Amino acid sequence: MTVITPSGAPLASRIAEYRHCATLLVFLTLRDIRLRYRHTLLGILWAVAQPVLPMLIFAAVFSRTLRFETGAPYFLFVFAGLAPWMFLANAVNSASTAFISNYNLLNKVYFPRAILPAAAVFAFVIDWLVAGAVLAGLCAWNGFAPQMEWLALPAIVPAGVFVAMVAGLGAASLSALFRDMKTVVPFLVQVWMYATPVFYPLDVLPAAIRRVIGFNPMTGVVEAFRACLFGRPLDWTLIAQSAVATVVLTIAVAMLFNALEADLAEQV
Repeated sequence: MTVITPSGAPLASRIAEYRHCATLLVFLTLRDIRLRYRHTLLGILWAVAQPVLPMLIFAAVFSRTLRFETGAPYFLFVFAGLAPWMFLANAVNSASTAFISNYNLLNKVYFPRAILPAAAVFAFVIDWLVAGAVLAGLCAWNGFAPQMEWLALPAIVPAGVFVAMVAGLGAASLSALFRDMKTVVPFLVQVWMYATPVFYPLDVLPAAIRRVIGFNPMTGVVEAFRACLFGRPLDWTLIAQSAVATVVLTIAVAMLFNALEADLAEQV
C-alpha cells in the first residue's frame, strides 16, 4: 500500500518516500540521457566538445594577453574549470524546465516532485565523468601523473552534483511560478560563471573580492577539483566558505519548494 503524505510530513517520512521511488529516479535519468543523445551526430562526444571549444577560445585569448600564473598549462587550467562548470550549467538549465516539460506526468500520478529536476541533473553526470576522464589523460600527458590527491575526486564530484541539484530544484520551482524564468535562468547561470574562477585564478583578484567569491557554492568545487588534478593542497578555508553558502542555498530552496509542492500541478 502506498501512502500519500501531506506537504508538511516529517523529514524522515520524506526521505523514506524518496528512497522508495529510487527506481523512478533511475528510469527518468536514463530517459533523459536517451532523449538527449538520440539522433545526434557526435553523441557522447558532446560531453568533451562542450568544454573543449570554450577552452580553446579562452586559451587563445587570455594565455597571450593576461598571462595568468596558474601552475599548469593554461589550457589544462581552463579545462579543469570548465569540466565541472559545464556540468552545472547544463544540469541547472535542463532542470529549470523539469516541472513544465513534465506537466502531463505531474497531473496523472503522485510521486515526490523533486525527482524530476534531480533526474535532469543526474543525466548530465555522465558528461562530467567523460570530460573528467579526458582531462585526467591530458594531465598525465602533461606531467601531472595520478597522485594521492586524486583519491579526493570521488568526494568532489558528488559535492558538485549536490550543488547542481539544489540550484536546479530552485530554478524549476521559480519557473513553475514565473514563466519568464525560462529566459532568466540561462542568463543567471552565465553571470554565475563569471563569479566562479573558471578561466582565471583566484590569486589575481583583490583579497576582498576573493572573500566574497569564496561564498560561491561552485568556487570550492572548481578549486578543489583543480587542486586534486594538479597535486596541490586543498584550500579548506575556501571549501568551508562554499559549504556554508551551499547550506544557506539548500535551506532557501527547501523552503521555496515546500511552499510550492502541494499546489505544483496547478501552478504548472
